Amino acid sequence: MNIQGPTSGFKNIKPMTRKERRALKDKVALEKQRLMNRTGLAAKMYRENAPENPSELLTLKPDAAGFMADADRFHSDTAGEEFLKRKASYARKQEIYNNTRNTRAINEEARWKKIEESKHQEEVYWAKQRELGVKSAKNKSCVPYDPLTLAYHDTHDGEKLRYADSLVRYRAKVRARNMAKHGDTRVGYNIINGVGHETGERLEPPEKSEYLKHYEEQKEGGA
Repeated sequence: MNIQGPTSGFKNIKPMTRKERRALKDKVALEKQRLMNRTGLAAKMYRENAPENPSELLTLKPDAAGFMADADRFHSDTAGEEFLKRKASYARKQEIYNNTRNTRAINEEARWKKIEESKHQEEVYWAKQRELGVKSAKNKSCVPYDPLTLAYHDTHDGEKLRYADSLVRYRAKVRARNMAKHGDTRVGYNIINGVGHETGERLEPPEKSEYLKHYEEQKEGGA
Protein backbone atom coordinates (compact mmCIF):
# COMPACT_ATOMS: atom_id res chain seq x y z
CA MET A 1 0.00 0.00 0.00
CA ASN A 2 1.34 3.41 -0.98
CA ILE A 3 1.35 6.05 1.76
CA GLN A 4 1.01 9.56 0.41
CA GLY A 5 2.63 12.42 2.25
CA PRO A 6 0.83 15.47 3.49
CA THR A 7 -0.46 17.87 0.89
CA SER A 8 -0.37 20.90 3.18
CA GLY A 9 3.36 21.61 2.56
CA PHE A 10 4.44 20.83 6.11
CA LYS A 11 7.03 18.06 6.81
CA ASN A 12 6.01 15.64 9.53
CA ILE A 13 8.84 14.66 11.90
CA LYS A 14 8.61 11.66 14.15
CA PRO A 15 8.89 12.80 17.75
CA MET A 16 11.90 11.55 19.72
CA THR A 17 11.43 9.27 22.62
CA ARG A 18 12.35 10.15 26.17
CA LYS A 19 15.48 8.02 25.93
CA GLU A 20 16.63 9.81 22.81
CA ARG A 21 16.00 13.21 24.34
CA ARG A 22 17.90 12.20 27.44
CA ALA A 23 20.83 10.93 25.33
CA LEU A 24 21.15 14.31 23.65
CA LYS A 25 21.87 15.86 27.02
CA ASP A 26 24.76 13.40 27.67
CA LYS A 27 28.03 15.16 26.82
CA VAL A 28 29.91 11.92 26.11
CA ALA A 29 27.23 10.65 23.75
CA LEU A 30 27.00 14.10 22.14
CA GLU A 31 30.76 14.18 21.51
CA LYS A 32 30.70 10.66 20.08
CA GLN A 33 27.84 11.61 17.78
CA ARG A 34 29.67 14.74 16.61
CA LEU A 35 32.85 12.71 15.96
CA MET A 36 30.90 10.21 13.88
CA ASN A 37 29.23 12.99 11.88
CA ARG A 38 32.47 14.74 10.84
CA THR A 39 33.57 14.94 7.19
CA GLY A 40 36.95 14.39 5.63
CA LEU A 41 39.56 11.63 5.41
CA ALA A 42 40.44 11.72 9.11
CA ALA A 43 36.76 11.31 10.08
CA LYS A 44 36.38 8.48 7.60
CA MET A 45 39.39 6.67 9.05
CA TYR A 46 38.03 7.21 12.55
CA ARG A 47 34.61 5.80 11.68
CA GLU A 48 36.17 2.75 10.03
CA ASN A 49 38.52 2.05 12.97
CA ALA A 50 36.41 3.25 15.89
CA PRO A 51 36.01 0.56 18.60
CA GLU A 52 32.51 -0.62 19.34
CA ASN A 53 33.12 -0.93 23.09
CA PRO A 54 35.76 0.27 25.58
CA SER A 55 37.42 -3.15 25.65
CA GLU A 56 38.57 -2.66 22.06
CA LEU A 57 40.39 0.61 22.68
CA LEU A 58 43.76 -1.15 22.81
CA THR A 59 43.04 -3.61 19.99
CA LEU A 60 42.03 -3.18 16.38
CA LYS A 61 40.14 -5.31 13.93
CA PRO A 62 42.26 -7.35 11.50
CA ASP A 63 40.94 -5.30 8.57
CA ALA A 64 41.71 -1.94 10.23
CA ALA A 65 44.37 0.40 8.88
CA GLY A 66 46.41 0.38 12.08
CA PHE A 67 46.21 -3.34 12.77
CA MET A 68 49.46 -5.21 13.36
CA ALA A 69 49.81 -8.84 14.31
CA ASP A 70 51.64 -9.83 17.48
CA ALA A 71 54.34 -11.58 15.42
CA ASP A 72 55.10 -8.27 13.76
CA ARG A 73 54.76 -6.13 16.88
CA PHE A 74 57.09 -8.30 18.92
CA HIS A 75 59.63 -8.83 16.12
CA SER A 76 63.13 -8.50 17.63
CA ASP A 77 65.42 -9.34 14.69
CA THR A 78 66.51 -5.72 14.16
CA ALA A 79 69.92 -6.82 12.81
CA GLY A 80 68.17 -8.90 10.18
CA GLU A 81 66.00 -5.93 9.24
CA GLU A 82 69.05 -3.69 8.88
CA PHE A 83 70.76 -6.39 6.80
CA LEU A 84 67.76 -6.63 4.49
CA LYS A 85 67.68 -2.83 4.17
CA ARG A 86 71.37 -2.69 3.33
CA LYS A 87 70.96 -5.56 0.89
CA ALA A 88 68.05 -3.83 -0.83
CA SER A 89 69.98 -0.56 -0.94
CA TYR A 90 73.02 -2.33 -2.41
CA ALA A 91 70.88 -4.09 -5.03
CA ARG A 92 69.27 -0.78 -5.94
CA LYS A 93 72.66 0.89 -6.37
CA GLN A 94 73.93 -1.98 -8.52
CA GLU A 95 70.83 -1.72 -10.67
CA ILE A 96 71.43 2.01 -11.09
CA TYR A 97 75.09 1.37 -11.98
CA ASN A 98 74.14 -1.29 -14.53
CA ASN A 99 71.50 0.93 -16.13
CA THR A 100 73.95 3.84 -16.27
CA ARG A 101 76.67 1.60 -17.74
CA ASN A 102 74.34 0.20 -20.38
CA THR A 103 73.02 3.65 -21.27
CA ARG A 104 76.52 5.06 -21.63
CA ALA A 105 77.63 2.06 -23.72
CA ILE A 106 74.67 2.55 -26.07
CA ASN A 107 75.36 6.28 -26.33
CA GLU A 108 79.06 5.63 -26.99
CA GLU A 109 78.26 3.11 -29.72
CA ALA A 110 75.87 5.58 -31.32
CA ARG A 111 78.50 8.35 -31.11
CA TRP A 112 81.22 6.23 -32.74
CA LYS A 113 78.80 5.02 -35.40
CA LYS A 114 77.95 8.63 -36.19
CA ILE A 115 81.68 9.50 -36.38
CA GLU A 116 82.36 6.57 -38.72
CA GLU A 117 79.44 7.51 -40.97
CA SER A 118 80.67 11.11 -41.08
CA LYS A 119 84.20 9.91 -41.94
CA HIS A 120 82.87 7.64 -44.68
CA GLN A 121 80.80 10.45 -46.17
CA GLU A 122 83.84 12.72 -46.07
CA GLU A 123 85.98 10.11 -47.88
CA VAL A 124 83.28 9.63 -50.52
CA TYR A 125 83.06 13.40 -50.98
CA TRP A 126 86.82 13.85 -51.44
CA ALA A 127 87.03 10.84 -53.76
CA LYS A 128 84.36 12.43 -55.93
CA GLN A 129 86.18 15.78 -55.83
CA ARG A 130 89.41 14.07 -56.92
CA GLU A 131 87.60 12.51 -59.85
CA LEU A 132 86.14 15.86 -60.89
CA GLY A 133 89.46 17.66 -60.40
CA VAL A 134 87.79 21.02 -59.73
CA LYS A 135 89.54 21.81 -56.46
CA SER A 136 92.92 20.44 -57.57
CA ALA A 137 92.91 22.81 -60.55
CA LYS A 138 93.95 25.65 -58.24
CA ASN A 139 97.26 23.92 -57.46
CA LYS A 140 97.81 22.65 -60.99
CA SER A 141 100.63 24.30 -62.87
CA CYS A 142 99.72 26.17 -66.05
CA VAL A 143 102.79 24.73 -67.84
CA PRO A 144 103.35 21.01 -68.55
CA TYR A 145 106.67 20.68 -66.67
CA ASP A 146 107.83 20.40 -63.06
CA PRO A 147 108.96 23.84 -61.83
CA LEU A 148 111.41 22.22 -59.36
CA THR A 149 113.16 19.70 -61.57
CA LEU A 150 112.32 21.42 -64.89
CA ALA A 151 111.45 17.98 -66.28
CA TYR A 152 108.75 17.88 -68.92
CA HIS A 153 105.58 15.92 -68.22
CA ASP A 154 105.10 12.62 -70.03
CA THR A 155 101.97 13.90 -71.75
CA HIS A 156 101.05 15.39 -75.08
CA ASP A 157 101.36 18.92 -73.68
CA GLY A 158 104.80 18.10 -72.27
CA GLU A 159 106.06 16.75 -75.60
CA LYS A 160 104.58 19.73 -77.41
CA LEU A 161 106.32 22.15 -75.05
CA ARG A 162 109.60 20.22 -75.42
CA TYR A 163 109.42 20.59 -79.20
CA ALA A 164 108.51 24.29 -78.94
CA ASP A 165 111.48 24.99 -76.64
CA SER A 166 113.77 23.12 -79.03
CA LEU A 167 112.58 25.36 -81.86
CA VAL A 168 113.26 28.46 -79.75
CA ARG A 169 116.81 27.30 -79.02
CA TYR A 170 117.31 26.44 -82.69
CA ARG A 171 116.16 29.87 -83.83
CA ALA A 172 118.43 31.51 -81.23
CA LYS A 173 121.46 29.65 -82.58
CA VAL A 174 120.60 30.54 -86.17
CA ARG A 175 120.15 34.21 -85.26
CA ALA A 176 123.43 34.27 -83.31
CA ARG A 177 125.27 32.77 -86.29
CA ASN A 178 123.73 35.25 -88.72
CA MET A 179 124.63 38.18 -86.47
CA ALA A 180 128.19 36.92 -86.17
CA LYS A 181 128.43 36.39 -89.87
CA HIS A 182 127.05 39.72 -91.04
CA GLY A 183 127.80 42.08 -88.17
CA ASP A 184 131.12 40.93 -86.81
CA THR A 185 134.61 41.48 -88.17
CA ARG A 186 135.85 39.51 -91.11
CA VAL A 187 138.44 37.63 -89.12
CA GLY A 188 137.61 34.11 -88.05
CA TYR A 189 137.55 34.85 -84.31
CA ASN A 190 136.06 37.25 -81.77
CA ILE A 191 138.35 40.24 -81.41
CA ILE A 192 137.30 40.77 -77.77
CA ASN A 193 137.66 37.33 -76.19
CA GLY A 194 139.57 35.61 -78.95
CA VAL A 195 137.12 32.75 -79.23
CA GLY A 196 136.84 31.38 -82.71
CA HIS A 197 133.61 31.60 -84.64
CA GLU A 198 131.53 28.56 -85.30
CA THR A 199 132.03 26.86 -88.57
CA GLY A 200 129.70 27.30 -91.40
CA GLU A 201 128.06 23.92 -90.89
CA ARG A 202 124.30 23.96 -91.42
CA LEU A 203 122.22 23.75 -88.24
CA GLU A 204 119.60 21.02 -88.33
CA PRO A 205 116.16 21.93 -86.97
CA PRO A 206 114.82 19.77 -84.11
CA GLU A 207 112.60 16.83 -84.96
CA LYS A 208 109.32 15.94 -83.34
CA SER A 209 109.26 12.97 -81.01
CA GLU A 210 107.62 9.73 -82.05
CA TYR A 211 104.82 10.27 -79.52
CA LEU A 212 104.02 13.72 -80.92
CA LYS A 213 104.14 12.44 -84.51
CA HIS A 214 101.80 9.57 -83.63
CA TYR A 215 99.41 11.91 -81.84
CA GLU A 216 99.27 14.32 -84.80
CA GLU A 217 98.69 11.43 -87.20
CA GLN A 218 95.78 10.15 -85.12
CA LYS A 219 94.37 13.67 -84.91
CA GLU A 220 94.61 14.16 -88.68
CA GLY A 221 93.09 10.72 -89.29
CA GLY A 222 90.19 11.43 -86.93
CA ALA A 223 89.53 14.78 -88.57
